[in-house]
Amino acid sequence: MKASKLILASSSEVRIQILSKYKISFKAVNHRLNENIAKKNNNREPADLSQYLAEQKSLSVCDVHSDHIILGCDQVCAMGKKMYSKPKTKDKAIENLLELAGKTHELIGSYAFSKNGALLYSETIFSKMTMKDLTEKDIIEYVELDNPLKSCGSYMFEKNGYKLFSEITGSMEAINGLPFGYLQTKLQEYV
Repeated sequence: MKASKLILASSSEVRIQILSKYKISFKAVNHRLNENIAKKNNNREPADLSQYLAEQKSLSVCDVHSDHIILGCDQVCAMGKKMYSKPKTKDKAIENLLELAGKTHELIGSYAFSKNGALLYSETIFSKMTMKDLTEKDIIEYVELDNPLKSCGSYMFEKNGYKLFSEITGSMEAINGLPFGYLQTKLQEYV
């Protein structure tokens, strides 16, 4: 893989920061997938939805960036079959965190690489997250601190969200949305 040919189809600051730690040149661009339409009338299981969205995000910019390897990413927070979307309001973030408190949920991250309109490789990685028993006061204070309105689980693990958990299974990069060290090794098999 020629490093200068990598496109990250994401505007996520956290993903950009993770990728910037590697000695690889890349360009971050917004994907062109309308997620609301893609999710509408969706009856996919959480992992299938995450993978579908990552693949579609990657493919959505292939025509603009020909001969580039494009990485699309998606992350879903799920407890059982219930998925937690980005809360958008503090009240919804508090409601979500009250439901997750004291329980184990999954962060499901999917990553897809494509080139010239063809998928090269995709993978879904699961991280188990057990949240502490939190009071409503704890949750309100946390939401005020991190304002996690654009995070699927209503927490920002990379800021102060890690303090909400008693146990986690998964790499920090996977939890934060891009386990690039692992993915880079796997991608070498396909390019």
